[in-house]
Amino acid sequence: MPESKSLWKAFGAHNGERGLGAISVELCCLFGLVSRAPLRFVYGKASTSEHKLIRKLIESLRKNDLLLLDAGFYYCATLLRILARKAHFLIPATANMRPKVLRCLGPGDYLCCITDSHNGATLQVRVVFVYRNGFRRRRLVTSLLDPSLYPASELAELYHMRWDIETFYRDFKHSLRATSWHCHTPMTFHQELLVHMITLCLIRCAMLQASQSKSAPMSSFSFARALTETRLFLKLIVSGGSTLLWSFVWDQLVRSCAQQLVRNKPDRQSTRDRQQYRRKSRGLEKRRPGRKSQQKPSRTQQPEPEFLKNRRSGVYLLS
Repeated sequence: MPESKSLWKAFGAHNGERGLGAISVELCCLFGLVSRAPLRFVYGKASTSEHKLIRKLIESLRKNDLLLLDAGFYYCATLLRILARKAHFLIPATANMRPKVLRCLGPGDYLCCITDSHNGATLQVRVVFVYRNGFRRRRLVTSLLDPSLYPASELAELYHMRWDIETFYRDFKHSLRATSWHCHTPMTFHQELLVHMITLCLIRCAMLQASQSKSAPMSSFSFARALTETRLFLKLIVSGGSTLLWSFVWDQLVRSCAQQLVRNKPDRQSTRDRQQYRRKSRGLEKRRPGRKSQQKPSRTQQPEPEFLKNRRSGVYLLS
């Protein structure tokens, strides 16, 4: 953001930059899976912990809402706050999590008990082993305890939709150019951020109606092209005044967004291993003459969950 005394006093820079970096803001947003639009957002100083920001977002949850969280938000106090709002959560388990198994609900599906290390509070959760690409295993922790109403396969597909929040931040930063700001005070920053969020809601609502009219998923429509159509829509509304009917102009925007289909949409199917990235960029993945090919794990064989028994005959799940 622009360097001003009021913005520096309100937000500052990251601690790792030793006070010499650019002015930054920590943003946390509540995102709707169906509409893919921002529902509520909070922000704070650059060094603010995400666990402090999410407390304000939890206050806006309603009864029977399902909140999909990233693995970085795994904290027993956060999960208890969500349950206090009579809402539910779905979050990946951390690598060092050792939940105690109460009973088995199905293959790769267990009712477990976790304990808060700070106050000793216990919480019954459901741990589901999901497999991606046939052999990659991951554990999901949820408060939806009924396996008949909420099968493990549907929970895995539902959590995969959480990746849309990452594309939301990408569109917010690059397509809307939210990396360059014109504000000089915290009040003007809040107003400018509100304009960006309102524009996002307008675009996503138009894309949602376009996807319903075409019976196609929202991921098959281009956000950048829909942004161009929305700018023309706003320009037409401002120039026409009260002589134009809102419903007519809005239907025209929806029809324009419905035509902005893309052939290929990148998905998060690649690995995060940096060494494989480097090998692929250097062309080292090709098998050299005379060298045997490496045996890859079979996609049909699924590894069994690992257990750990203590001296008190307690059974715990491993990652």
